Amino acid sequence: MTNDRSEVRLEKKLLVNIDQEGFESMGLTTNVSRNGISVATTSLLPVSTQVSLQLGVGDETFALKGEIIWSKEDSEQGNGETNALTGIKIDEAPDNYLKFVEKMLAGN
Repeated sequence: MTNDRSEVRLEKKLLVNIDQEGFESMGLTTNVSRNGISVATTSLLPVSTQVSLQLGVGDETFALKGEIIWSKEDSEQGNGETNALTGIKIDEAPDNYLKFVEKMLAGN
């Protein structure tokens, strides 16, 4: 996520496809904001890597671009499996994604 911790984050579970330099992986968001997302994945992703994201919301897909700013193991899933959490700073987002986040913040 962003280093600006004053930004409101929405706890939202959304399917996301992460493309990092031609290698694709799937994840599930743990929270989203205008400027970043946190994603649960099955493996650690390299910090400082540029990524393209496809974020699915109902019938709509948002194409985002960003940078992995942190990645850590998460063994607290309660299912005995070790997964990873990844923070991605959003560098490019379409207007409809920003409107989606604003609508969710407003509770609509």
